[in-house]
Amino acid sequence: MKLTCVATPGSGGDYHTPASHLLEVEGVRLLLDCPVDLSALAAFAPVPLGADCGDAGDLIRAVPYYWSPAAAAAAKAGGVDAVLVSSATGMLGLPFLTRLPSFANTKVYVTELAARIGKLMMGELMEMHSEFVRYYGLDTDGSPKWMQGEKLHKLLSSLQNIVIEDEGMDLAPLMPLYSAPNLEECMRKTQTVKYGEEVCFNGMLMLKASSSGLELGNCVWSIKGPRASITYLPSTLFVSAHALDCDYNSLKENDIILFSDFSSLNVMDENNENLGENAMVCDDSLLRADGVDEDEYVQCLSKNDDIAEEIERISFICSCISDAIKSGGSVLIPIGRLGVILLILEHISETLLSSNMKVPIFMISDAAEKIISFTNAVPEWLCKPRQEKLFSREEEALFGHVELLKEGRLFLFPHLYSKGLLVEGALHCILSRLEP
Repeated sequence: MKLTCVATPGSGGDYHTPASHLLEVEGVRLLLDCPVDLSALAAFAPVPLGADCGDAGDLIRAVPYYWSPAAAAAAKAGGVDAVLVSSATGMLGLPFLTRLPSFANTKVYVTELAARIGKLMMGELMEMHSEFVRYYGLDTDGSPKWMQGEKLHKLLSSLQNIVIEDEGMDLAPLMPLYSAPNLEECMRKTQTVKYGEEVCFNGMLMLKASSSGLELGNCVWSIKGPRASITYLPSTLFVSAHALDCDYNSLKENDIILFSDFSSLNVMDENNENLGENAMVCDDSLLRADGVDEDEYVQCLSKNDDIAEEIERISFICSCISDAIKSGGSVLIPIGRLGVILLILEHISETLLSSNMKVPIFMISDAAEKIISFTNAVPEWLCKPRQEKLFSREEEALFGHVELLKEGRLFLFPHLYSKGLLVEGALHCILSRLEP
């Protein structure tokens, strides 16, 4: 077996951009996640609002390129036999690969829900990119001029982990964005799976996806071969406030558990000074005891109070929103994780009602309407408490945004300049911008 880390979590230090690895086992080469690091966009000048846009400083005034070391490493390796995707963000770089002839026979495995969300996110990314193209025009003469200039070095210095020792700068991960046909070709190569469904690959490996608890559709991958069994464990929440809880059974009877990153812990404490306090606590006496029932181990893992921490953060955000509205301001919320925005919508609605404030909420995204339309029809991907509430008829919807839409307190628009948004807009409002 050979394992190579080809991409670390996003430069923001969080788990919105997963890590990526190349795994060679039983003569099969697997790529574990294929994300895109969007931090490179910070080096490019945004599309100006008018003709006189002023000085852009050190920013690159051109159509942006995108940083995908996972796609570049897979291409450099000569191809991969299959790609295992653990989340929607883990598939944003897939069209970079599937558009290459050497990946004509590559299989992509991803859960049904992550595939749907990932496709919408890639479409959203292309829609955003089209704004740059409309203003700056396409690069038709090969590599743009800035890729040989001083601004290239400033771009590279702003990215993390891009200098290869003894080899200088490697520009292979810096790529122009894919097209709509590339995206469709990518989705045709995708095989979707359900949680717990076993798939036989190449007559040798058994692949199975289980819930990781972090987000809707996110998964842990189990890889079982004739001589070894491996679990690919990406960022995980043991107990979730919205997604199906982490499946502990996926961690049993494995020779190797690949824990891809500790970003979910690092985001709690950026300096890592109190990492031990934030990490999962387990009773040493329980671990040392012989003949302990497996259910006790599960209870030990469940002592990690992920739900309370997540709700506490969301409640804090809602209190800040309320304070901003009371002071006469407006609020802009960029959100990457879909489940988080759904929880925030529920809590901010309750906060506004309790404060007797009538403030419109606008969700701005080209894919907002499609995302909202199917998030109320995915009970099998949700945590048990939400499933039970729905089936017991205590609630008519899985998430609170349904009531917000009915009551005319939540509005969906594709763009900031949408005509309806300009008409509905007010001095005080809450804007939620879905980001890839």
